[in-house]
Amino acid sequence: MFVNNPYAQAGWHNPQNPHSINNAPWRPNPWHPPTFGALPPPEDRPASVLSFEFAPLNPDIFNCIVTGPNHTKFFDITTASGRTHIRKASEDFARIDWSQHPTVEARGVLARQRAGDFLKLTSEQSYRTMTISGRTYAWIPRETGIYLYSAGPNPPAQFARLTLSHDNTKVVLEITSEAFGVGLFEPCIISAVLLFSARNID
Repeated sequence: MFVNNPYAQAGWHNPQNPHSINNAPWRPNPWHPPTFGALPPPEDRPASVLSFEFAPLNPDIFNCIVTGPNHTKFFDITTASGRTHIRKASEDFARIDWSQHPTVEARGVLARQRAGDFLKLTSEQSYRTMTISGRTYAWIPRETGIYLYSAGPNPPAQFARLTLSHDNTKVVLEITSEAFGVGLFEPCIISAVLLFSARNID
């Protein structure tokens, strides 16, 4: 199952390595550009970070509720007949069809496309990129989670982190206020479902 999953041994939901992600406090550090092959350790700098939980995982992310600050519900995630629906305020917001080559679409955010094109695997299979509003970002696995960085000619900045709780009951998205401002919140929600699906998304 994990042969085509570049994150299976590098800090994502991997039953063979259940302690690969921990709950260490995260402080984004946009000042030191990472080398995608060897990232520097995050530094403890103050930043505005909001946390969202995908829970409960029964036993996976396909049927859960996404809650944010003050336990406010933001999304319902349900899956049936090979299709995952992500609903916001009781209305369909995004859909993932789990075919041989899964597809994803999100109202006002993503046109229907292959999941493997939305989260494009690099040639060396070490991380995935996504392009939102003309800007490219990279989901990079580390021992303490899967981190979202900006990509391109400018020094990369950290925007988000995805982790799995120690007891495997929830996925946690930590996202900066800046990420909200550039429209990354909803793409991060969709990415979490895909990246923690434990399925081949290519």
